[in-house]
Amino acid sequence: MTLHLLRFDPDPVRVQRWSAAEGLVKADLSDDGYAWHALLCAVFGKAAAPKPFRVLARRGRPVQLLAYAAEPGDALLRTARDFADPAALAALGVETAASKPMPRFTEGRRLGFSVRVRPVVRTDREGSRDKVREVDALVHARGKGDARSPAEIYLEWTAARLRRAGVELEALRLDGQEDAAALRRDATRALRVVPGHGATAAGTLRIRDADLFAEALGRGIGRHRSFGFGMLLLSPPEA
Repeated sequence: MTLHLLRFDPDPVRVQRWSAAEGLVKADLSDDGYAWHALLCAVFGKAAAPKPFRVLARRGRPVQLLAYAAEPGDALLRTARDFADPAALAALGVETAASKPMPRFTEGRRLGFSVRVRPVVRTDREGSRDKVREVDALVHARGKGDARSPAEIYLEWTAARLRRAGVELEALRLDGQEDAAALRRDATRALRVVPGHGATAAGTLRIRDADLFAEALGRGIGRHRSFGFGMLLLSPPEA
């Protein structure tokens, strides 16, 4: 399967209007990942909605949404034109989307990378998998008496998951931390605000298992990958 990198140039005003109409704008939210997830699903359908994705909102530059998808952009565009909510279609800027196939990276290749993650640890209560819950990695560490800084804890969490993606890390740094209170659906499918944090890590990696890396690139790193976390953005390696 060939992975495709997509770029959308959304219209922020239309996105805000569409999100408000869907009841996805909340005063106590610091992360809008659920609204972007809902918009992608409205345009492409839940099964085909590109993920993982990342929204880049840089000062002085238009908002971009980058995403990985199994289908090329022209195939997704045909689906969107046939079935999408017109307001969602216009908000995402599908007509001006760009797409390219990603190469297959081989063992030994060095790459620069950036990834935004939501560091959480899944635990069970009373030994029951029916009582699984997610805990922020910092909260979990503090509960075990770990006095390291948040940056150290989040970097260790990220490094462990990157190594599972078949890579060796030559360099890893934390480029930012953020509060990320987010909308999620509970067991009853009701929307609720969930507190949490986001972290952005970057560095240089070397591929040791090409199959694992290809799988991780398309799947994403960590959890909440459908909501703007876990997308590995690649670049030439740092010197």
